[in-house]
Amino acid sequence: MRLIATLALALTSLGYFAQTSTYLYPSTSLRWNEVISHVDGGIVRSGNGWRGDILYTVDRERIYTGYSTSSFNLAYTLRKGKLYLGDSYFTDAIAYTLELDAIYVGDSQFPLDIAYTIRPDLSQQGVISIFKESSMSPFDIVATLQGAPSHSELFALLFSAGLL
Repeated sequence: MRLIATLALALTSLGYFAQTSTYLYPSTSLRWNEVISHVDGGIVRSGNGWRGDILYTVDRERIYTGYSTSSFNLAYTLRKGKLYLGDSYFTDAIAYTLELDAIYVGDSQFPLDIAYTIRPDLSQQGVISIFKESSMSPFDIVATLQGAPSHSELFALLFSAGLL
């Protein structure tokens, strides 16, 4: 009985520590050599490997520039779906709003302020398509994610590709 409990605990903890990476592609073809950037363990790097330049570090709801978690390098803070510049709490410092399946520009939920629509790809499991504005046309896909990023990681990946 102890052996079974120990094995179950080991497998559960192994799954916890082996977090999967999330890759950002410029199209739906998911070609490994076309990866724009990826996030692994909160570190956003350009390209598909560990040798890529470190662009951002994500720590919970905070996004830092480069490989740092210093308050001097704090670029954005995500609070209740709103992405603030730095560590600000003022509404004029809200750069983007994430609500359900859309990213809005500024502190808005008005349909004309939609920058991107985010939807899972129905033909491929674990793939997320990012459409420009409120479109759902396959011709309007600006990027594709493979993996399951947190909201903060999603913003960092979009920043790394120059989409935000």
